[in-house]
Parts: sequence; structure tokens; C-alpha cells
Amino acid sequence: MKNATDYDVIIVGGGPVGLLLGCLLKQQGLRLCVLERRSEPMAYSAAIGITPPSLQILDKLGLAAEFVARGVQVRDCLVHGQRDLLGCVSFREIPDAHRFILSLPQAITIAILQKHLGQDRVELGCEVSDVRQWEDHCSVQAGGRTLTARFVIACDGSRSRVREFIGMRAPGRVYDCHFAMGDFTDHSGFGDEAHLFFTETGAVESFPLPGGHRRWIVQTETHLDHPPRGFVSELIKSRTGIEVPAADQLSESAFTPRKFNCDRYYEGRIILCGDAAHVMSPIGGQGMNTGFADAEFLAAILCQADPLQLLPAYNRFRRKAAKTAITRAEWGMWLGTWRGKMLSMLRDVLLKFLLCQKPVTRRMGSFYAMLTIPFNTLKMVPLTSLRPRRS
Repeated sequence: MKNATDYDVIIVGGGPVGLLLGCLLKQQGLRLCVLERRSEPMAYSAAIGITPPSLQILDKLGLAAEFVARGVQVRDCLVHGQRDLLGCVSFREIPDAHRFILSLPQAITIAILQKHLGQDRVELGCEVSDVRQWEDHCSVQAGGRTLTARFVIACDGSRSRVREFIGMRAPGRVYDCHFAMGDFTDHSGFGDEAHLFFTETGAVESFPLPGGHRRWIVQTETHLDHPPRGFVSELIKSRTGIEVPAADQLSESAFTPRKFNCDRYYEGRIILCGDAAHVMSPIGGQGMNTGFADAEFLAAILCQADPLQLLPAYNRFRRKAAKTAITRAEWGMWLGTWRGKMLSMLRDVLLKFLLCQKPVTRRMGSFYAMLTIPFNTLKMVPLTSLRPRRS
């Protein structure tokens, strides 16, 4: 069946992770297609932060320079407490060629990757209705027809239908904190800096975007399906004193973070990747980057003579990396969402201590740039784990 299938790999989901995987597999010469349910781009950009390890992966495709040229290089993140500036997390001295976090809207990330992959390998408006597998191949029902492949990769997000088809458990929970966000025309004067404001009534986060725009995220009391116009601006003003006119708002959305890490990242020839395998709080911007590392690992083993032998290694290393990222995102969000006068004062003391101790401060940049996540790129994985076992 190996030579009789339509494709070597079918990727379900044409978001950033699925497209990156497609580009890496194309580079290896594999026959592939990407099936994406949406026929139109997302109405808003979700993930915006691209870390240095992800830029290393993009460099393999010769795309890192284009990404950097299209985005904003965030080298400093200033942290504010209830009354004053507490300190700065700087990426200027991290041990990497890319000494910054790249801010780039997800829509642009998708456009660059889709162009590199080629339109002939991406089918938009194609919803998968069933996935099945046999000993030597898989079949996918999509768009009223049946496609076959040696492997099917689920990159279809946190509510993955492919994960449901194989009955893979995703134990986790929903957090008891809520956020609203909006992208605005930027008149803040912050330039390329990111700013975090931790107040007794809730957190406010601010990140630069290309094109003279800026993203603002505010902590809310409850989940809001549709934040009213001016809501984000009002909370920014009341908590920080900064005027961000509602008339400058370009988009709005709301979210309640959750987490899960699947029991296993594969079932036979059907493999989970990115948010289909693990989900973490978006605060800290680690989710998409963790998925990029999943894609790099998968691309390396899917071109081997017998990828099935290497799937346990994919499961072991990528689950550990995701577990670490989930925990870090959780602790960061937990500390940042403390409310009330006493807890805010305690947080100010803790953050000021961390951000003013030079040995600690120097490590903070590497920590938030995901350089200390285990196995953050393939070169950090022991080579022996990527070799098939001898029979």
C-alpha cells in the first residue's frame, strides 16, 4: 500500500503549525496535502509572538529573514506594578542569534507559509468528516471523496475532530480567569517595547504589532462573548491612566484560557501535533511555538524508512516539552492575575526582587524566549532517539 496511497502524509488543519509541517515535509520530498476547513482568513490574529527557537526552525526553510522583515522585534518588556515601574525583562543578551521576540500577526504567518508551501498542496474549505486507519495506511473522508495516505497528522486545533475520531483523551481544565483583547492604531509612544501592567483590579498587557498597530489585553471579571465597543479602552484607562481611544480599535475578541496535554500523541498512523495534542494559556505566547517544535520533530521522523518506530520518541520528548510550557504559562498567568490590594503588593515585591537581581534578570530573558524549554528544537534531542531500532 506504501506506493498506492494518494499521499505520504495528509495534514488536517492549515493553521501555522500545519503549514509549517507541510513546508518541512515538502523540503524532504514527501507527497502531501493540507486540508483546511476555513475558506476565508481568520477575522482576527490570535498568536503573535515568535520565539528564537521557532526562528531557528524557520531558518531551515530559508524563511526566518522574511518573517523578521515583516514583524516587530521586541527586545524589552517593561513590567509595571500598582504604582511604579518594577523592572524590565530584556532579550538583548540572550544566547541566540535572534535576540528578540518577533511580533507578527498570525494571518501574516499563515500567508508566508502558505505561499512557500504552494497553493496546489493546500485545499481550503475542506472539512474532514471521518478518518480511519489500517495496518499500512489511513483514509480520510473530506469534500465528498476518500483520500488515502501513509500517515494522517491532526493539526486541527484544540477542538480537534481527528482527536475525537481516534478517541484520544485530553485531560485538562478551564482556568478561572478571563481576558478581552483588541488591536488598535498605536499612539502610545511605546515604540517596539512590550509593557505589562499588574494592578489590584486586573492585568493589562500591551504588545507592538507591525504597521503602526498595538495589541492590548485586559483581564476581565467574567467571560465576555462580545466585549462592548470601548470596553477594552475603558479598562486600560482606569488601570493604567493611558488613553487608548475606542475609535482606534481595529478588532476585538475574548478568551478564557484552558489547558490539556493528551495521554498520547499518536494512535497507530494518526498523529497529533500542536494544539490538537496540547493546549496552554496563551498568556506568555508559548502555544504556537511549542507546536512549531512538534512539527520539526515530526518532519524529521516521517521521512525515515519506518516512522512508526520513532513515534514513541516523538511522544516522549514532545509531551515533556509541552508539560514544561504548560506549567510555565500557568504559573505566569497565576501570578499576573492576582487581584486585591494585599496580593498586588506582594506581587510587586516578588517581581521587583526578581527583576532587580542581576543574576536572575539575565536568566529571565532566556526563560521567556523559550530557550530553556527542554527539547525546544530538534538539535536539542539526543541523536540516538531519532534512529530506528535495529531488528
